[in-house]
Amino acid sequence: MQKTTFTVKHRQSGQRLFVVIAEEQNVSKKQAQGWIDEKRVLVNGKRIWIRRHLLKEDDTVEILQVASTAPIPKKISILWSDADYLIVNKAPGLLSNARVDSLEDRLQKQQKNSQICAVHRLDKETSGCLLFATSADAKTAAIPLFRGRDIIKVYRALTVGKFPNIWKEIRTDIDGYIATTLVKILDSNRQASYLELRIETGRTHQIRRHLANKRYPVLGDKKYAGTGNEISLQQPRQMLHAYRLIFPHPRTKETIRATAPIPSDIKRTLNQLKLR
Repeated sequence: MQKTTFTVKHRQSGQRLFVVIAEEQNVSKKQAQGWIDEKRVLVNGKRIWIRRHLLKEDDTVEILQVASTAPIPKKISILWSDADYLIVNKAPGLLSNARVDSLEDRLQKQQKNSQICAVHRLDKETSGCLLFATSADAKTAAIPLFRGRDIIKVYRALTVGKFPNIWKEIRTDIDGYIATTLVKILDSNRQASYLELRIETGRTHQIRRHLANKRYPVLGDKKYAGTGNEISLQQPRQMLHAYRLIFPHPRTKETIRATAPIPSDIKRTLNQLKLR
């Protein structure tokens, strides 16, 4: 992994992190802040994402130069659709909805339907299956799927370390509610594990929090993985992919299945780690 490292000088002590980065790297303050926002900056080995962080003399600042994710495709890949719903393959780096240039906004323009709306969401860095409704009524009809256990959500993830065979289920409290994640090991070695995960509940960051709680965080997870693993720091994003959705159609009751192909960045990391 490439990184740029410098030591804070006496005259820079007490200055804000983004100001010193801009000076040392000869970039704009906006660019420096962008690196901090992307969680690519470490101070004394700890990731810092606070704009106003004050530096001290002799602090060591590292700026990680990670591989870029694949460019966001212009055309959204639709995995399945009918008159009421679409399942699309979300690219990493896109917000799911509620913003200009989000996946929802792009899909409305691509399909020439301003009523299209996301039924659920994925984190910005997570790729894979995402369900959209073509109208507000269709969304309302689909919401109960996510409140009960009628929808099956299967993910693929690369994690730090060799995940133990004995853990087939992770069941803990998240934000006051019991959350359950079922785990299947696809491959593993001393460096990392390739897991298939099925969530029976949908708590915020459930998979990421469950795996981090077991001390096998998702590779590249800037919030939960910490900074102690070099392989994790090399990743351009969290290696988490919404692989499959299975659910009964809210209107016809037909079983709907959609699978999102494993993206190129995860394939590349699998090859590098000699996992399959």
